[in-house]
Amino acid sequence: MKIEGEKFTVDWLRVLGLGALVTVSGVAAFYLQPLISEKPDAINAVVTIFSILAGFLIAVITFIGDPGARGWKDLQLEKADVVSRLQRHRLIFYLYLITLGLALSIFLIPDEPGTVSVWLERAFVGLAVFVFGASFTLPSSLMALQIARYDAALQADLPGALKAK
Repeated sequence: MKIEGEKFTVDWLRVLGLGALVTVSGVAAFYLQPLISEKPDAINAVVTIFSILAGFLIAVITFIGDPGARGWKDLQLEKADVVSRLQRHRLIFYLYLITLGLALSIFLIPDEPGTVSVWLERAFVGLAVFVFGASFTLPSSLMALQIARYDAALQADLPGALKAK
């Protein structure tokens, strides 16, 4: 979603993608839960993957938050976009941590087959699928940021005769 002054627009492609991802995650939670039930190696593999992704995401957040060597006008214009990206990445990071917390809770719940452990496993699988899918937006976000920074640097260094008026 973008807020430009008084105008409010919805990115329908993003909303559709989010809806599809939630649907796939719900289906995966129900049908893939038996694949991890009482299989600590499967849970450990997911925990390892999300631990690595969480570390990578911290590096990305640090990189995005670095203002670089630009003028205050550019920084002011980019601030809302950078804050929006940082908030989305922070949300993904928290979802990584919640996924890891669910994995820990699966190990802490007694081995008795019951409703609580089944729903914890479903929540774990569903959230893992959701967050993994959401992670696919990170490379395009980084690329867009880098291209914007490159274009700003190029425009600043462009000779006066080549600048569009």
